[in-house]
Amino acid sequence: MTGCKLANSVSRLLSQVQPKAGSLAVTIFGDCISLYGGNVWLGSLVSTMELFKLNSRQIRTAVFRLAQNGWLESERFGRRSIYGLSALGMQDYGRATSQIYRSKYKPWDGQWTILACNKEDFFDYANFRKQLHWLGFGELPGATFVHPNLDVVAFNQLATEFRVVDQIAIWCGQLTSTLEGSSVLLEAWDFTELRARFEKFLSRFSILMSDMSKEEWSVPANSFVVRVLLIHEYRRILLQVADLPEAIFPENWPGIPAMSLAKMIYSKVSAPSQLFVSRNLENRDGFFSDPIDEFFLRFR
Repeated sequence: MTGCKLANSVSRLLSQVQPKAGSLAVTIFGDCISLYGGNVWLGSLVSTMELFKLNSRQIRTAVFRLAQNGWLESERFGRRSIYGLSALGMQDYGRATSQIYRSKYKPWDGQWTILACNKEDFFDYANFRKQLHWLGFGELPGATFVHPNLDVVAFNQLATEFRVVDQIAIWCGQLTSTLEGSSVLLEAWDFTELRARFEKFLSRFSILMSDMSKEEWSVPANSFVVRVLLIHEYRRILLQVADLPEAIFPENWPGIPAMSLAKMIYSKVSAPSQLFVSRNLENRDGFFSDPIDEFFLRFR
């Protein structure tokens, strides 16, 4: 009966999370396939994703759309297709990697980046604003955005993509008032919603840590599903507070224990999930073998 308890927890998690095929494929490519050259035979990917209660049609349609949107690229070999991360896909997930797999918050020097936008005649402002949020910007009144730890390279890539040099002004500075007294600043991020999402994450995944023996965690398929669902849910919350320093969060911020929980679970499922990968995912070189060194540095 080894793995029965974990299997029940996995089944419950799947019914709670109900991952969508496209978003789940992004997680699997980023968390797993990127460690093995970034490409995979579509057939083996479909079989693997069916573990998440998705059907073949949903999976193939989602992968095709990711390719249409430039996040994946494909090649045909007779009747078989291989899909891999495009330059855009590698850039996007690579940018997120340092945020997802860290084990502590970055230090902060108290400096803020302030970005002001001219919304008039701004091509695709709504999408640009959405991308700013994904980079961790908070939003103030009047099309003004703030960030305490901006990834300058990522922002420059975004600014180049949207060609916004004539529509924005950006500078750095410090607050003259105390952070605790700046309710306007604290409202730049929706901490209420983010708190609720982190607390839900903690509730769903904490049960996996209770009463699980070493044997329970050793079942490869279950461990792979746990690993993917863990990162899938964690990254979708975490990237909305990307690079925010610990000093800015409200008291008893649940993102701190969530980081610790993610690290603990990931360490438990790493080895058995890799065994599943080596038996089920393959590309032109055969079944996946050893991941690149980056894998062993995650959550260190």
